[in-house]
Amino acid sequence: MPIVDIPEFNTEKPGEAQLAAWESALWENGYLVIPNALPQPAVEHFLNRIKSFPPSVGYGSNSLVRLFEHGLDFVHLLENEPIISLMERILGKNLHVIALQGHRMFRGNEVLRCHADEIYLQRPAHVPDDVEYPPIINVINCHYYLVDVPEELGPTQVVPESHRACRQPRPEDGDPPHWRGQGPVLLTVKAGDCVMYSNQAWHSGTLNQTDRTRYAVVPGYSRRFVAQRFWPFLNYHLSRDILDQCTSRQREILGEHPRGAYG
Repeated sequence: MPIVDIPEFNTEKPGEAQLAAWESALWENGYLVIPNALPQPAVEHFLNRIKSFPPSVGYGSNSLVRLFEHGLDFVHLLENEPIISLMERILGKNLHVIALQGHRMFRGNEVLRCHADEIYLQRPAHVPDDVEYPPIINVINCHYYLVDVPEELGPTQVVPESHRACRQPRPEDGDPPHWRGQGPVLLTVKAGDCVMYSNQAWHSGTLNQTDRTRYAVVPGYSRRFVAQRFWPFLNYHLSRDILDQCTSRQREILGEHPRGAYG
């Protein structure tokens, strides 16, 4: 693994009242925006880093995968405050990351189909949408934006409360889809802001109307029981060369847990 500089991260843990407010908003709406989550020197550091990487072999043009292979700076990012404290509060201390991606969205490679990444509790086709299902948050995608993202740069959009739908959008939901009368919210942000949402929430990118690229580093945090998604999945082996340079907490976040019920 290459030796790289480690930028300065936020280390101050948020207070109980702030964590409770963020947690409540995430459970209620399915998404949350935390301004200034990443210090500006770190924003510049990671922007320069992911601009320089070649495309990930076997993957698409808009996402880099397994960024922890590129240096410990990406591993240290996983403990950045206030994100890690909020993730531990919602997902448990024994959380791990299921992915650590870099997004490079330019005109022509946007993800425009509104979707939920996964459905954990499936609403049967015969159950109408007015039947209340509990919100489920097992995975939270955290987008650290490395550039300002105004409307013309194709920001992410999320349909509020759609993590309660427990199904994928259907044609009858409209284009863009609405959930219980609410359409998508366009998440325009500043560099250093963090957008997070439950991976059951309906979301998509939007059209990039410029010649610029939207850059983000995107860790996906999950509860312990959720399988990690390190491409190419079953054949992937996380190198000891990486793990042996990490702290014990960092190794846990990368998935090196103590023994459990299944071994």
